[in-house]
Amino acid sequence: MDPIVAQKEKRSGIYDLERTRKRFWRDTPEERRAALLPFFWSNLALQGIVLGNKWKGSSVHPKNPHLFSAPGYAEILTGQYQPDVLSNDVKRYPHPTVLEFVRRQLGLGKRQVATFGSWEGFATLSSSEEGAFFTNAGYERVPSEIETARMAYLGDLQFEIMALWEEGRSDAVTFNLALEYLRAQRPRLLYIALDESDDWAHARRYDRLLDYINVFDAYLKTLWETVQSLDGYSGRTTLIVTTDHGRGITPTDWVEHDEGIEGSADIWIAVIGPDTPDRGEVAPYPTVHQADVAATLLRFFGLDPGAFNPEAGPPIPAALQADSAP
Repeated sequence: MDPIVAQKEKRSGIYDLERTRKRFWRDTPEERRAALLPFFWSNLALQGIVLGNKWKGSSVHPKNPHLFSAPGYAEILTGQYQPDVLSNDVKRYPHPTVLEFVRRQLGLGKRQVATFGSWEGFATLSSSEEGAFFTNAGYERVPSEIETARMAYLGDLQFEIMALWEEGRSDAVTFNLALEYLRAQRPRLLYIALDESDDWAHARRYDRLLDYINVFDAYLKTLWETVQSLDGYSGRTTLIVTTDHGRGITPTDWVEHDEGIEGSADIWIAVIGPDTPDRGEVAPYPTVHQADVAATLLRFFGLDPGAFNPEAGPPIPAALQADSAP
């Protein structure tokens, strides 16, 4: 909870400041983040690394200068800034993604790599070729041949929930569809792309943004506990959690993000799992880039990032080896 933003009710859109402060205000930044993301900070962060606290000397930045959604996701998935990704128009680009590469290199079936996204644009951004692997994004049902009863229920429910913007469905639907797919299909690589934190910020509802981040923490808890309960995943699963862009830091501009707004280039990355040292928040640490996510993921699969994309950012050392202190 940002004390500067939260004090300006009209600019923050907080409807009940007393309620919001009771839920999320604490005396120190460390206590406030723990109130907002209790499972993440008390459990997940202790089983891996967290980078991006610039106040402690750990920065994570995109390489793309645009600092909005599609360029950020393209950078995450392809390992580099893609100059032709200039808008959030829903379109497919010719750049192979790390998801396609993993499937091809490991000889996996199309259902063994999957994308679930709230925004319809995630379907086209996640692969350079249509049908490269399983995707479900925007207002889309799971095909009947693999649809479980719960998927069918969620498929109906998505059309009954009025999301904040028409471009994307509720994250609750996306997350729970992905979770059910995980249980039913047991993919090797699952990409879950959520949306609502950005939506609530653009709507200038700081209270709902905080509430949503707290819900996201519950999603992480459910996901982690689920993989630890499943044979083949327990003790063998890595989570990589990151974001497409930062956003403004003042009471006026916190709702927006672009290359002219301070804070838009400040993002974070968490890598959690058995092959990552248990260091928690790592700081100080040399600057890491959004483009480094793809190579880091590939190292967990034992694959060569250079064979994927010679221009891709490097793997993040802190995520991979115990002696990785700078």
